[in-house]
Amino acid sequence: MNRLEYRFSCLDGNYFFVCEMSDTAVFKIETDIPELENKEGQLDDEKKEAFIKELKEAGIERWERNYHGDSAIEDAVKWYVKYNEDDREYVSDGEESFEPYNYEHLIRALMICDEKAEYFLI
Repeated sequence: MNRLEYRFSCLDGNYFFVCEMSDTAVFKIETDIPELENKEGQLDDEKKEAFIKELKEAGIERWERNYHGDSAIEDAVKWYVKYNEDDREYVSDGEESFEPYNYEHLIRALMICDEKAEYFLI
């Protein structure tokens, strides 16, 4: 089974996304950001394939462990990703606009489950 966790925190609140993929792909979103909403569901086969394709394009397994700036911003926007693929685990986190190459593909994958996830590209 593969599993993706994404966490995002900002002054507006927190967002937690988790998707477990085996024969099916089931996701759950918990958030207190006013523009976003709690949600859960299951992806059909076509959306599951698109979700996995975007994750592969993101290349999470090649991301650095940390993406942080030189100065510590106390109220910085923060993100965290944990991706389990087969028996491997990949973890990466960052703040503000310090994002890995192809980060937008991760957000596009989230948008397959939550069209309002474009919020994270701002």
